[in-house]
Amino acid sequence: MGIVIRHSIYSTIISYVGVFIGYMNLLYLYPRFLSLEQIGLFRTIQDAAILLAPFAQFGLTQSIFRFYPQFVKDKGTSHTFITLIMLMALAGFAIFFVIFKIFEAPLLSYFQDNAKEIIQYSSWVIWLTLLLVMISALEAFSRSLLKTIVPNLVREIVARLLLSVLVLLYFSGALSFDQFVIGSIVTYLICLLILISYLWQQGEISIQTNFKSLDQNKFAELIKYSLLSFAGMAGMILIGKVDSMMVSAILGLASNAIYTTAFYMATVIEIPKRALSQITMPLISKAFEQNEMKEVASLYRKTSINQFIIGSLLLIGLWINLDNIFTLMPKGDNFELGKWVVIIIGFGKMMDMLFGPSSEIIVLSKYYQFNIVLIIILASMVIIANNILIPRYGIEGAAWGSAFALIIFNLIKFIFIYIKFGIQPFAWATLKVLVIGGLTIAINTLLFKFENTLIDLTFRSTVVTLVFTSLVIWSQASTDANSIITKLISVFRKRN
Repeated sequence: MGIVIRHSIYSTIISYVGVFIGYMNLLYLYPRFLSLEQIGLFRTIQDAAILLAPFAQFGLTQSIFRFYPQFVKDKGTSHTFITLIMLMALAGFAIFFVIFKIFEAPLLSYFQDNAKEIIQYSSWVIWLTLLLVMISALEAFSRSLLKTIVPNLVREIVARLLLSVLVLLYFSGALSFDQFVIGSIVTYLICLLILISYLWQQGEISIQTNFKSLDQNKFAELIKYSLLSFAGMAGMILIGKVDSMMVSAILGLASNAIYTTAFYMATVIEIPKRALSQITMPLISKAFEQNEMKEVASLYRKTSINQFIIGSLLLIGLWINLDNIFTLMPKGDNFELGKWVVIIIGFGKMMDMLFGPSSEIIVLSKYYQFNIVLIIILASMVIIANNILIPRYGIEGAAWGSAFALIIFNLIKFIFIYIKFGIQPFAWATLKVLVIGGLTIAINTLLFKFENTLIDLTFRSTVVTLVFTSLVIWSQASTDANSIITKLISVFRKRN
């Protein structure tokens, strides 16, 4: 477990550095140097490629994690396995490309009325989709080798820094907007080359076509599992990205600029969940393997309360500082129209954290296929809800559609797990955190407001954090949190 925890810590640090760079791009550089329509177009191109990538790779990424230990016995079979995976990725993309070309006209006609600018960039979207497919496959292979730090650095930091450079070059006049868009796609090509160079230098990748050295009996199972995973992954991406596509098509690129910016602001809430998931997944898997359902139930409750504490604090901190954030943003008056999108999506993300590792429990159990069926149903619900809510309520309708879908998704998983395993994640501590959150918000309303925005943001964030964490520790809502604080106090006393 040492390497898992260590890599989780590194991944969390890298993720937050990446979020900081992403925030600088999205909340300062883009609004300052690009128009709303340009931001909306740029984000639509990116989101379209992210949306299409799972359809182009047919679930191959998940299969790498599952079948790497079964296929790979030594360095030679490892090289043959990654060669096979990359060839399958290219074959999957070729099939996708043919299907896309058949349906290209009706798909692009969806954007004709309110976002026709995206149509001229459709070929670049396809190139970006191919790059994302290849990057995703190499990242999964690298993680199977327990080499996670460099892929995370490339995805979270290098790509975002290169985009920062591009927008500055556009502002300086060195690039036209078309060149800026093409440059953003070249950025992902650079990321792909870095990953290939890294794995090549580590001696982990080379072209080996001796496919007979691999277990031939596993090929059919690999394809079957990929297709099952494809349905689940495609559904999850649809849930996360289809709303921005629909906002562009129904409301226009400027509205999508506001919506995607607000949505990204809210995603900071769920970052700790990713790190906790990396730690809890192997523990839950081990507990299932040993049929230790008490341990599964314990992990379910502990992860739920810890995620709820972190998610609540981050949501409150974001909520109370929204006015300050929009004041600091260039063209903040325009982006302030997305204020309720931040709150609604943030609430949905916090609720997702409240329900704990429910997806992990289902996926790691014998009922893993239920998660795939549920995701497909949920993706359909998101599309239907957005079609109804966006024309009526605008970008807030898109936010409500995504938040409702996320909450319903978790409620169904909660009921399923309770019926099948007889366990649930909630305890009195959940109610304690809920009360603490309410008290913290009430105290915030009593705080003096400083005229200087940075001072007010710092003061408000500090007071709210101290109040919230002090009440959590005093109430003993989380034994893990109290244990960490006790250890820190003990270390401090020894040093002094």
